[in-house]
This record gives sequence, structure tokens and C-alpha cells, in this order.
Amino acid sequence: MKSLVTGADGFVGEHLLTALLESEGEVAASALTLPPTRSTLSPSQMAAVDWKAADVRDHDALFRVLAAVRPDRIYHLAGFSSGALARDQAEGAMRVNAGGTVNLCEAVLSVREEFPEFDPLILVMGSGDSYGDAGEPGRPLGEELMLRPVTVYGLSKACQELAAHTYRRAYDVHTVVLRGFNLVGPGQQPHFVVPDFCRRVAEIAAGERPPRLEVGNLEVERDFTDVRDGVRAFLLVTELERPQAAYNVCSGRSISVRRILDWILDEANVSVEVVVDESRIREEEPGRVVGDPTRIRQETDWAPQRSIEDTVREVYRTFAI
Repeated sequence: MKSLVTGADGFVGEHLLTALLESEGEVAASALTLPPTRSTLSPSQMAAVDWKAADVRDHDALFRVLAAVRPDRIYHLAGFSSGALARDQAEGAMRVNAGGTVNLCEAVLSVREEFPEFDPLILVMGSGDSYGDAGEPGRPLGEELMLRPVTVYGLSKACQELAAHTYRRAYDVHTVVLRGFNLVGPGQQPHFVVPDFCRRVAEIAAGERPPRLEVGNLEVERDFTDVRDGVRAFLLVTELERPQAAYNVCSGRSISVRRILDWILDEANVSVEVVVDESRIREEEPGRVVGDPTRIRQETDWAPQRSIEDTVREVYRTFAI
């Protein structure tokens, strides 16, 4: 079995590479620039991966990678993963998330013209943000709901997903979308809420900044899952004989951002002044988001194994070192 991971130098990509390297099979990976500018992989892990430089905005580059590797499975993770960055760079987010997925599917069709037997399964990294305000307030979001994004990031991921479904139905490209909710864990960039809090609290604990923490709305609730549990879900879906079009990857329960911060402060053993910064509050975002994991649990027996409290404390310790 040969796998290709796009966006392999990102947070989820590196955890996925680690899991793939532990299983039998060949592993190839693409990134925008090589060597990756940062990596949590060991030198031996880096050496075990067949690295390819490719920009998902470049159809020809993707064609060259696919023709050279001809993977059985493609884990398409390349794209904007941050709501804040997508809001600041709306056009870029659309070009990368939606346009990159179109380019990948077109590249698969181009390679298929030369190698008719080429028929990879493509797992597209979607997002729970694509649901937007589709569900009833407070109720778990299930895959049967219409996508109604309320943010630029959610829009870009919904368009990405629509592209994947279109190529699945119209051109027999075997795509499946994994709607990840809030994946957290070691190695996540500081512009996400958990590592952002961890970094700033660690700096306070070290005496590098005053004991004052400016925050947004701490009462919002989100569905958090450890990234390593998320990666395990990805691998289980690839084993399904007839996967459905989309699966939620979520815990089925919500946790407030305030509780996340409490765990971090407890781990750091510091007292801080918490101040609400109105500029950090996003009025368009729902107060509570929780996904319904019934489909993936029924079809793969997957369920999160790691405690989010333990994960948050682990992330803090990576900043406190």
C-alpha cells in the first residue's frame, strides 16, 4: 500500500505521517517548500518519507507528483487551516482550499489518462466549520445537514467539500470527506486557541510577561479531539470497503474555552488577571458547536481514546520546557 500526504508539513500532516510510518507500506509526502521549515519528525522519520515539493495551486506540479508516486491513498491535508488567517486572506483561502482540491482531482484524472488502472482513494480534510448555522442551536451536527457556513474559513472548506463530492459523482474520483472539528495536540501553531493560551501562560510563568491575559469569549463551547485520535479515524475510514461521502471526526461533546484555560492555569500553577478583549470576539460564530460522531462510530468502531484535559496539559508542557 502506497500513501501520499499533501500538506504533510502541517500540524495534522506530521501526526499522520507518524502513524503511517508505523504501519506497513510506502509513504510519500508533498509540501510547499522542501525541506520543511519546521518539523516535529525525527531525522529517521524524515528520511523514511519520499518527499516531493508541490503547490496545490499548481496543477502541473500535482500531476508530476501523482505520476511519479501513483499512490493507492491520498490524504489531502494541504490548505488554510486557521479561521483567523482565512479571514485575513479570503481569496487565498478559497484558492488553496477549494481550488487546490479541484487541481488535485483534475491531476488524478490526467494521470488516469496515462495509467488507466490509477484509482486512488482521496481523503479530503474537511471541517466542522462548514456546517455554520445549519443545525438547531445546541444540538449535535450530523452529516445529513446542509452546509451553511458563516465564516470565510467555513465557506472555503464547504466549497472544497463540494468540489470533492462533484468529482466523486461526475467523474468517479473516489473521494471521502472527513469533517474534523477542533483537533488539538502537540505541534499546533500558536494562532489556535489552545497553543496560544499555553504559550502566553508559559511566558507568564517564566516571568517573561506580566500576569495579565487578554482573551476573547471564554464562554463559547467547541468539540475538541486529540489530533492523534483524529488521525486514527482517518486510517480506519480508508479500510472501509464502501465509505460514504462524508464523516464527522469529533467527540460528540463540547468543552468551554474557559475550562480549557482553567486546565492550563492549573498546570502552570500561576494566577493571572484575565481580561476580555472585545477585538478578539467574533460575533458571527455560534456559541456552542458539537458534532455527531454516530456514523463513524457505527462503521469503524472509532471513538476518541485520549482525554482532552490530558492533551491540553501535554500541550502546555511543550511550551513550558
